[in-house]
Amino acid sequence: MRTMKNGVGIGIFCTSMLIVLVLASEGWTVPYFSRKYRTSCVTCHEAFPKRNAVGEGFRMRGYRFVDDDVYRKEEPVEMGDKAYERLWPKSVWPSTIPSQIPLSMVGRFLGEVDLDGSRDESMMFLLPEEIELVAADAMGESLSFYGDVIYISKDFGGNEVESWITAKAWLQFQNLLGPENVLNLRVGTVGTQGMAIYTARDANNLTTHFYQYSTWAMPKVNLSQSGLNAFQGNPFTLQPLSGIEVNGVGKRWMYAGGWVSSQVKNPVNEFPESDFYVVGAGEKSPQDFFLQCAYKIGGLPMDGSAAKGESPLAADPEFWRDDHLMVSLFGYRGTADIEVEDATGLTRTSADDFWRLGAGVQAKYGDLTVGAGYMWGRNDNPYGVLSTNSVDSGAWLAEAYYFVYPWLIPYVRYEGLTLDLPSGVAGLDDDQDRARIIVGGKAMIRANIALNVEGTFYTDGAKVEEGIDSTLFVLLSAAF
Repeated sequence: MRTMKNGVGIGIFCTSMLIVLVLASEGWTVPYFSRKYRTSCVTCHEAFPKRNAVGEGFRMRGYRFVDDDVYRKEEPVEMGDKAYERLWPKSVWPSTIPSQIPLSMVGRFLGEVDLDGSRDESMMFLLPEEIELVAADAMGESLSFYGDVIYISKDFGGNEVESWITAKAWLQFQNLLGPENVLNLRVGTVGTQGMAIYTARDANNLTTHFYQYSTWAMPKVNLSQSGLNAFQGNPFTLQPLSGIEVNGVGKRWMYAGGWVSSQVKNPVNEFPESDFYVVGAGEKSPQDFFLQCAYKIGGLPMDGSAAKGESPLAADPEFWRDDHLMVSLFGYRGTADIEVEDATGLTRTSADDFWRLGAGVQAKYGDLTVGAGYMWGRNDNPYGVLSTNSVDSGAWLAEAYYFVYPWLIPYVRYEGLTLDLPSGVAGLDDDQDRARIIVGGKAMIRANIALNVEGTFYTDGAKVEEGIDSTLFVLLSAAF
């Protein structure tokens, strides 16, 4: 187990935990938005953290319902009288802040069972795997914010367990121009929801594992086999990044696009170099761009402008149902520096320009949801002076889940990745294609407590991600 350097990481985490303990009371035993609106988690979630149509509309409106002041049970603190709006610019524009500190806490406790004997240890427990402190809310009619501090403990497929702490935050300015919610501006750590095919997002998923298409990175060169002193490749994965995002939503459509950091310092699929880091911070100023969009046919409006009942908070015994067909597109254009230091100490740097283009579809009917997606990609020069070849990639997925009961949801996902890697590069295995089946089920013990039992089985490329193939994962999650 890695120890936290100079106690800085432990200090940050303990300070955050102390805040929660000091503020703890009977009112803090449920997630923050449930407290604010005095409603169950199933109002906005199919099975937390996966949101239903009501929750998605609430999120995209900047953590507000239509006629929000009618439904909230905790009144915010006014930062200036509303009449000051008429006096602007000779006054400060009024706003509000939450009357209570808007904190929620999420814990994840993971057990792993090796089913094929490929790991050194047949069982592994990460207790906890994650502890998250989350703060999010609206501030008046045109501002909203999000921030989190997360303690993470990972083994990445049966390796030595390491622990670290991450942080991310953003501030959003709502309704800058035009009709309501059509043009919003977000600054900070952007892309938590936008850096993906909208119909297949890691941040809105039932499974314990993130999607293959979003987490893979260009394979590295093995230094011990290459004769090189050092190799810095392209670290890109689809993850939140520091930058600026514009987004908007209407009844049947949504979009998000941004200008974000390149050459991320700490990719989310690797052990970090430090015990604390800000997610998505790059080594270079923003140079990359992304765009996400989706269109929904049928079902509830995407902007939350209508509900099944009299209000979005009305009791709905079939809260997961929303019959619809949705299509989505995603694109990313970026660049990264490739550095190669040979045995003599000579370092040569070149640029790898790359792009990704993805499409997805999702259909929901009654208790069944099915989805599929594909992402094309090309890296022009991912191995610098070691190879002049570009690398084409293709990642795909097909998935389904079904509500047997409101609290019991079996699911299955089949996904894979193909890479056209160059041959003849010392230290690089040119066969790193992979495909896997994820099958499992989620049981909602309570509206805010979930149990996942899930197995991963590779049909191709098990050696690439050794320690994950033929493994059973048992995850207990709780939000308060």
